[in-house]
Amino acid sequence: MRYILDQAVPAKDYGRVLSISLWFVAILMVEALIQYVQALLANRVAQSVTLDLRSELYRNVIRFKLNHYDKTPVGQFVTRLISDIDGVADVFSAGILDIVRDFLKLIFIVAFMFYLNWKMTLIVLIPIPILIYATRIFQVTVKNSFNDVRNQVARINVFIQEHVTGMNIVQIFNREKQEKTKFDNINKEHRDAHIRGIWAYSIFFPVVELLSAGSISLMIWWGMHESLEGSMTPGMLLEFSTFITMMYRPIRQMADNFNVLQMGVVNAERVFKLLDTKEFQENEGKISADHIRGKIVLQNLWFAYQEENYVLKGLSFETKPGEMIALVGATGAGKTSIAGLLNRFYDFQKGEILIDDVPIKEYELQSLRKNIGLVLQDVFLFNDSILNNITLHNDHISRAQVIEASKLVGAHDFISMLPGEYDYNVRERGGMLSAGQRQLISFVRAYVMNPKILVLDEATSNVDSESEHLIQQATEILTKNRTSVVIAHRLSTIRRADRILVIDSGKILESGTHQELLASNGQYKKLFELQFQE
Repeated sequence: MRYILDQAVPAKDYGRVLSISLWFVAILMVEALIQYVQALLANRVAQSVTLDLRSELYRNVIRFKLNHYDKTPVGQFVTRLISDIDGVADVFSAGILDIVRDFLKLIFIVAFMFYLNWKMTLIVLIPIPILIYATRIFQVTVKNSFNDVRNQVARINVFIQEHVTGMNIVQIFNREKQEKTKFDNINKEHRDAHIRGIWAYSIFFPVVELLSAGSISLMIWWGMHESLEGSMTPGMLLEFSTFITMMYRPIRQMADNFNVLQMGVVNAERVFKLLDTKEFQENEGKISADHIRGKIVLQNLWFAYQEENYVLKGLSFETKPGEMIALVGATGAGKTSIAGLLNRFYDFQKGEILIDDVPIKEYELQSLRKNIGLVLQDVFLFNDSILNNITLHNDHISRAQVIEASKLVGAHDFISMLPGEYDYNVRERGGMLSAGQRQLISFVRAYVMNPKILVLDEATSNVDSESEHLIQQATEILTKNRTSVVIAHRLSTIRRADRILVIDSGKILESGTHQELLASNGQYKKLFELQFQE
């Protein structure tokens, strides 16, 4: 441009002007092609990083102990796995590469300006220290606002996930307006966090424009002085003016990209904090549980979910292989805790659990859980077909096995009446089925896994009388010829148990058969009469 203005135009060399212009267009086209390749490769890298990081984080999350989920809202996991990792990906797709590009461009431009006219370059760089100071303040302010934004996003995710899951409670108790007010307050705090970041942008970018205009003003003042002395041409003034614009553009972009980088750092800190969390269940056992007979021994077992607040207090009992043992007692007595300890979802503090006279921690964890079936009170079904909810996508379980198990358990009749039968989609959490139907499906799921030990945790507490009858029949089928631990509030389901343990405050009060406990006139008889007094 300087050559055209200072030499080609005065000489009326229009061919030279056209030639330079064509070169100019060609260079721009090459630049556009390089930018395309850079954007394509950078985003491929970013998506590869996202894929690997999200996969590794999810692998970490599914290995956590259950007590980690007890104290962490689900919405926080969603935020870390989705939006926080996307923020990290932005660093690779734009942040780092753009900062390097702009930094190299800035060095080249300033060096070339010194080469052309070092005095004028020093003059136009006078506002730069002010810009550096403003940039530093801008970065600190925006980093803090980004941190606030991520925290508010996590709060929104937690609130929405929790309230959508519990929407029936909100509507049953007519709390829509109150919950909407709570959401509006959280949403406003999220908006305010964003506005604080926007405020920093709204101050910083005008400052950059003012300083850029200041540099151009200084250039014009000094350039006019140089022109009067004959050492500065109009083309050189145009060249310096263009260089100043090119110099401030990467500075502004670098500040913006540093914010992308800072936001990525904030996101990365949160992601890697979760990734570095190693609250896993220890799996140092080497013994396979595939051939266990089912003898269970609990010796002086002490267990607490938190510190010294013990749920089980010196609990001891033994089951023989193939024996059905029932645990009864008031809510909070510690019955469900025993089920969690047998599957090693939690670890006890004192005492010992033995299976076939081998300490439970010496069994390989996956093998142990594969051979201990657990049917919970609150049945969870995935948004998938009945078949997949039973097999859990286990290729070793055939459709024929599922149908045969469903007939034995008593679930085949209602499944056959559904559209699509075993391919019927039960929707999220099995919402298209009744509580009894969900419970029967959980029985089929346990049956096809063919566990050596079966634990039933309050399997009939949420069903009607007709479903209870079916589940009682299913219980008899499931517990036949395998060691079974049945936790029950409804005492009618455990009359045929080989032994019944009455648990209270983490201790065994009574032990015996149904008839023996009734004859002893103790706590079990009181529970039985209270339940069947009519």
